[in-house]
Amino acid sequence: MSNPVWRAFVAHRMEDWLDFFNNNHIESYIRMIEQFIRLNPYFVPTDSDMQTDSANLLNKLLWNDEFNESLSKKGMMVWVASPFTDFIEELKIYQNDYKEFAYLVALFTRHILWFERIYAYLRKMMVERYNLS
Repeated sequence: MSNPVWRAFVAHRMEDWLDFFNNNHIESYIRMIEQFIRLNPYFVPTDSDMQTDSANLLNKLLWNDEFNESLSKKGMMVWVASPFTDFIEELKIYQNDYKEFAYLVALFTRHILWFERIYAYLRKMMVERYNLS
């Protein structure tokens, strides 16, 4: 069963993502991220790390203040309790129609443990920012 919050997030962000993919070379971003992962396999982000160019695509894909603030507390709790694999499952729906999503699904799947760690950081940030503890 898919995660309703991730499904809503993907639907909410789709237009911006497609615009980003049309105006940026996604393969270059993926190569840059994979190089960063190889050089930093045990990377744990800090607030300043999430403001770098390397984090631009990750921020664009995994975070949106407008969407976050539209969620009820229960919706936010469902989201922060969900695994990163739920996000990958929602993206897989689009990988046959958009090659960029196929690239992202492959990237996330190849480096699932690394992205789970990044997502854990974002979950921690959500819990703190939205007083979910």
